[in-house]
Amino acid sequence: MDKNLILLIGALAGLAGALITQLFTGLFSYLNDMRKQRYDLRNQFRLKRLDIGENFYFINTELLSMVRKNIDYWRNLWKDRNDETLAFMKKEMGKLDAYQAKLRLENWKYNVVDIYFNIPFNISEMEKVNELSRKLYVAVIDFANKIQSTPAAEREELFKSYNIAVFNLCSHYEQVHDKISQNISAVKAELLLEFQSEITMRKRLNKTST
Repeated sequence: MDKNLILLIGALAGLAGALITQLFTGLFSYLNDMRKQRYDLRNQFRLKRLDIGENFYFINTELLSMVRKNIDYWRNLWKDRNDETLAFMKKEMGKLDAYQAKLRLENWKYNVVDIYFNIPFNISEMEKVNELSRKLYVAVIDFANKIQSTPAAEREELFKSYNIAVFNLCSHYEQVHDKISQNISAVKAELLLEFQSEITMRKRLNKTST
C-alpha cells in the first residue's frame, strides 16, 4: 500500500476518533445538563410544595382552633341574655370573620393549595362555604344589634330569633370544622411522605458519595 495513502488513512482515522470523542463528550454533557435541569425543576417544585403545604397546615390549624372556640362560646353562652355576653360574642365572631376575610384576600399560598395537594375540601368549595358563613354571621350580628337597641321588656321575641340564628351558625361551623380537619389530615399525610422521600434520597446520596 502506498505510504502516503497509509498516512492519509491514519490521519482520517485520528480525525474520526477525535470527532467521535468530541461528539460523545458533547452528548454526555447535554444529557447531564438535561438531568440537572430536570432535577432543579423537581427540586423547585418540591420546595414550593413544601412551603405551601406548611403554610396551609399552620393557617388551618389556627382557623380550626378559632372555629372550635367560637362553637364552644355559642353553646355555653347562648342562653345568657345580658348585653355584656352579646358584646363578647360579637367581638369573638368578628375576629373569626376578619381572619377568614384576611385569608381570602391576602394569602395567595392558601388559595393555590389544591394545585399542589389532593385535598377533599377544595378552594372553590371553601369559597362557597365562606359565603354562607358570612350570611349566617351577618344574621347573628343583626339580631344582636337589634336586641341591644331594644328595651329589655321587648327583647323576648328577638332573643328567640337570635338563638335560632346562633344555632344555624353553630351547626354550619361544625360542618366547616370537620371539612377543615379533613384537609389538614390530607396535607399532613402528603407532607410526611415528602419528608420521608427526602430522607431516603439523602441517604442514597450519602452512600454513593462514600
